[in-house]
Amino acid sequence: MRLLLVAILCASCVSDPALDSEEQAATTSFANDRAAFDYFIGKGLTANQAAGIVGNLDQESGVDPTIAQYGGGPGRGIAQWSVGGRWDTGTDSVAHYASVHGLSMTALNTQLDFIWYELTQIGYGYSQLQAAANVTDATLAFMDKYEICGTCASSQRIAYAKAVLAAYGADASPSYAATFVSQSWPLATDPLTIHCGESVAAQIVLKNTGTKPWDASTKLGTTVPRDRDSMFAGSDWLAPNRPAAVDGAVAPGANGTFSFSFEAPSGDACVPGTYHEHFGLVQESTTWFADNGGGPPDDQLEAQLVVVPADPTMPGTDGSAGETGSPEMNAGCSVGGGGGGGGTAGLCVLIGLVLRRRRA
Repeated sequence: MRLLLVAILCASCVSDPALDSEEQAATTSFANDRAAFDYFIGKGLTANQAAGIVGNLDQESGVDPTIAQYGGGPGRGIAQWSVGGRWDTGTDSVAHYASVHGLSMTALNTQLDFIWYELTQIGYGYSQLQAAANVTDATLAFMDKYEICGTCASSQRIAYAKAVLAAYGADASPSYAATFVSQSWPLATDPLTIHCGESVAAQIVLKNTGTKPWDASTKLGTTVPRDRDSMFAGSDWLAPNRPAAVDGAVAPGANGTFSFSFEAPSGDACVPGTYHEHFGLVQESTTWFADNGGGPPDDQLEAQLVVVPADPTMPGTDGSAGETGSPEMNAGCSVGGGGGGGGTAGLCVLIGLVLRRRRA
């Protein structure tokens, strides 16, 4: 087990967080706990997850970026990275990261940045940490997958993490959060009809209820499952799984608009039936809003699309698409008088966006 010089020297002045609840309600035993906790909240982690990380750092180093392992061991910095390894050797080390970014490797923010780099770019248990719904699970996930310690003193790490959560968690509003405001087209009770090959303009307005501003990295993404390619992706989409980025910078408390279009399939891809498109908000390279308690949930913003044949005589439609699906399906979807011969009927899409509101 890594021994901490700070723990030995300060044994008489550092109270047990489990015994001194009145003190822990206002602060914690280590000076950098709040800064480290706020850093990970700012990255989109929940209060439980941020506290789980800081509880581990308390045990490793007291969150002291200049500390060396007691007794001459190889550990250095807040996470006690090893000399000859993650501290100073190779391209995935604190030393290399600091050099590339022009930072001091013994600065607190540099080391916090490097933890975030290792979590999000290399792994070290990031998915397990994100899945943790309570402070104990978050502490153990970071301990097992990131610290990878021998004799870990897990109960002490959990106690530190709970103290951090008690001291700072109540003030931790989600960094990235949103609520529904409006949309530019009717709800599913009054659907919008478009022809195969046409596009229909769409806008979703959402309010920024988090603590961080939105920018060009704040995007509407496909969900259920996440990052799936949409069959209704328009030519103006950023990618088949990203309808749009927010229009401009959006401060906390302000509304943001996401503008895009649904493009009806054509040809063989345009098969009659009912389809559901789900969306959520994502801060690229940081977090999905739903992952840090900010919402909206992955299944809350839904577009219901009902594909049926259309009148091929209307301008701008795909009159050459031909009939698709089984004869039985086509027979039940005829519209107007464009029956047989070479001019087969096109298809249309009835589109309505449904906001499924959950009860608290």
